[in-house]
Amino acid sequence: MMSSFNKPNKPSAKQQLQFHCASQEIDLQFCQWPETRFELVNGQFLVGGTLEGTRWLLKEALLGWGVDAAISFAPLDQWWDALRRAHDLDCKSETDWLVWADSLPLSEDYRNSPNQPLGSKYAGQHRWVREHLQAVLRSAVSRAKLGKCSGPNYGMQLGRDMLTPDLLMLTVQQLSQDIFHDYYVEIPAHLVIEIVLPEQREVDEKVRRVMYEQAQVAHYWTVDPVEKQFQFWRWTPEGYQPGQLDSDGCYRGLEFMSFSPEIFWLGYEQDVLPYTQTLPAMTAEEQPSQWTIEQMPGMELGYGTVPFRPIVSLTAQSISVEQFVSWCPETKLEGPPFPLLGGETGTRNAIAMALMSLGLVETVKLVAGYEWVRSLRQVARYQQTDSQRREIWWQQARDVAAGLKAEHGIGGVGVIGALVEDRPLNRWSQIHLVIWDVPENFKLWQFWQTLPQKLPFELTEAVRAKPGEWQEISEQMQVLEGGWHGYGPRPQERMTFQWVEPDI
Repeated sequence: MMSSFNKPNKPSAKQQLQFHCASQEIDLQFCQWPETRFELVNGQFLVGGTLEGTRWLLKEALLGWGVDAAISFAPLDQWWDALRRAHDLDCKSETDWLVWADSLPLSEDYRNSPNQPLGSKYAGQHRWVREHLQAVLRSAVSRAKLGKCSGPNYGMQLGRDMLTPDLLMLTVQQLSQDIFHDYYVEIPAHLVIEIVLPEQREVDEKVRRVMYEQAQVAHYWTVDPVEKQFQFWRWTPEGYQPGQLDSDGCYRGLEFMSFSPEIFWLGYEQDVLPYTQTLPAMTAEEQPSQWTIEQMPGMELGYGTVPFRPIVSLTAQSISVEQFVSWCPETKLEGPPFPLLGGETGTRNAIAMALMSLGLVETVKLVAGYEWVRSLRQVARYQQTDSQRREIWWQQARDVAAGLKAEHGIGGVGVIGALVEDRPLNRWSQIHLVIWDVPENFKLWQFWQTLPQKLPFELTEAVRAKPGEWQEISEQMQVLEGGWHGYGPRPQERMTFQWVEPDI
């Protein structure tokens, strides 16, 4: 028998994940990738709940999209200054930079070097438990008319932060305050549930718990999908207090509701739908009040509300709640090129918010120095011909505008965006045309096929413009064809709570 002082310590969950990643290449991406969850904490864009996740995403974007995808967001002088500060250099001339770049070892290791695992080998269990618990909770809450459930990837505003819990529940009393929106809720939810990733346990059981406690989230549950355990916390003036199961194994800490962890795990293992389960894991007392949430005229903060004008500097810059909601892409990693987040626009937005959160000095450390020198010199040469390129783009914009009016009967055409802004064209620049008085028989998809393939075009109908686009139209649009009479903006709608009178 091994003596106690010779007995090896059990590896931590993160150490076990590192061992797993080293031996299971097929699961490597799930180990390396952070949880696909975008949040705003202390003005920073966080991926998977940590700034390390943001750093990972930005590095992947620099490798997948090219360094110039980031260079576009700041003047070249700032990037050179960032390199000086990051590497403690005194380079002043182009020759100095070339000498320094040549002194660096040429290696692709930085591209393939493994990051500290930020994900989990239990990502599948996490997703399955979350989906099953979501169905259980929604079934009980909707049947009893207790409120509304949302998540994942639905925002919960806590002051100047925006978190996206795995699951959340709002009571009818909360909903009646008209704080529920398409993308987020303005106040702390009544119930928040997080499915724990064992290797990242500290994020849910410590960091998030403190934030929810400070925000006075009334009920906080954590679920361990591996150990199959629930932890229940209830807020009191003294902070969170643990909730206990009753003698029959049910938890009744939530008003009007009863939850059986044992039945939940049984239904989960047998893959029984909660809507058809004979013995449900969660039951609730039906409430007599009738209510509904409908789209009504009004303004609401959502995707595209604020114009995309990120402020990127040497050091981190704070992101506001309004900017985060307006710019944050959908949480879906695709490719190629990798990572693709809600198309090119979503990827652009994510890169910009990551740059704002890290700053340029930290960003240049993610990729080899000679890559930055090479790309910065290329962009500098590209910018030297900016005036000629603009002339070509302007002529193309005028030609397309004339064709839209003459051949398609469009009443008017204007241009916004890169062409009317006082900065060089870059990797993300587009010829953004705005059209109005559009005939009903105009088919946009057919028109796209006639556009020059080598130039990036964007077309927006004025009456369908998002609030952020409408602000650009009002402030900077130059009319190319027809007359502009202030068309739009399109009528806005917001989620509105209404009590429903019972039928007599």
